[in-house]
Amino acid sequence: MTKWILGFVLFLQAISLQAQGFQPHWIGYPDVDSTSQIWFRQTYLCERRPQFAMLEVVTTGYFDLYVNGYNVSTDVRMPFRKQAFNDRPISLCFDITRFLRPDSNAIAVWYSPSYPHIQPRQVAISYYGRDAENRPFSLVSDSNWLCRKANVRLDTTYDEIFHAPDYSQTQWNATDFAPACWQGAVSLVADNNRKTDYRRVAYTAEHVTKIITPAYYVVEGDTTCYEFNTGFHGYVRVTLRDANMKERLNINGLGYQCSGEMDEQAYRKFTRRTFRNVWITGDQHFKNSQIQRVEGIETAPYPHISWH
Repeated sequence: MTKWILGFVLFLQAISLQAQGFQPHWIGYPDVDSTSQIWFRQTYLCERRPQFAMLEVVTTGYFDLYVNGYNVSTDVRMPFRKQAFNDRPISLCFDITRFLRPDSNAIAVWYSPSYPHIQPRQVAISYYGRDAENRPFSLVSDSNWLCRKANVRLDTTYDEIFHAPDYSQTQWNATDFAPACWQGAVSLVADNNRKTDYRRVAYTAEHVTKIITPAYYVVEGDTTCYEFNTGFHGYVRVTLRDANMKERLNINGLGYQCSGEMDEQAYRKFTRRTFRNVWITGDQHFKNSQIQRVEGIETAPYPHISWH
C-alpha cells in the first residue's frame, strides 16, 4: 500500500510540474533527410542529486532514451505507432530519478525518422522535477544540445544499414564522450497546426516477448540459411567472431559492415519484419564459421501501465 501511495504522490507531483505548461521545444539535425538516425545529447550540471526528476520526450519518429548511459525503459522502438510511416508528434514521460547522479547528468536520445518523411522537428525534450532543496526546475531542449549521425540508418526499402561502431560511437550516450565529432542541434518553433498525442498512464507500447533459437541451418554456397520452427514478428540478432574490418554482410535485408572486433552483433534497431528463416550472405571475406549465434527477437504490442 505504501508503494502505491508513494507512486500516486509522485504522479501528482509530475502532473503539477507539467501543468506549468510545456510547449514542445523542437530540435533537429542541421542537414535533415528521411533516412538518417540521429543521436542527441546534453549534460546538465547540478550541485546535489535532485530529489525527483521526469523527462518528457516528444517525437515525430521513434527513439530510445538513455540517462548516464542507462536505457530508462524496457519498451522498444518507442513510441508504438500502428502505422510505421506515421509521423504524428507523440509524447511520453519517464521517471528518471533512480538514474541521476549528484554532479552531472547526461541525457541522450537515439532518434529514427518515420520514413519516408523529411521531418526537421525530430525531438523535443523537457527535463523537470525538484532539486535537492525541493525547488522546482524545468529545462528544455534547445540549440545547446549536441547531435551527430548514428552508426545505423534506414534505406529506401525501409530496411537498415548498420556500421559496427568505433570507440567514439560506443560512448555516444555516456557521461564521458568525444565532443569533437558532434555539432549543435537546430532549434525550431512548435508547429501549432499539428496535434500532439500525449500518452501517460495507460497506452500501447512495444516490448520483447521471446528470444527464439533456430531449429537448424543449411549452407548453400556462400549463403547460410537458419530455419525457425515457427514464424515471428520482430528482428534477428547475429553474433559474429573473427570477421574482417569493413567486411559486409546481408542478413535478410539488413546491411551490416563489420568492425573486426572479437565479438560483434548485427541487428535491426528501429525496423521490424516477419521471419521464418534468415538468410546470411556476405562479400568475399565472409565465412559461415564467423557466425557464433543467431537469435530471433520476437516483439509485440502490449498495454503499458505506468504511474509516474
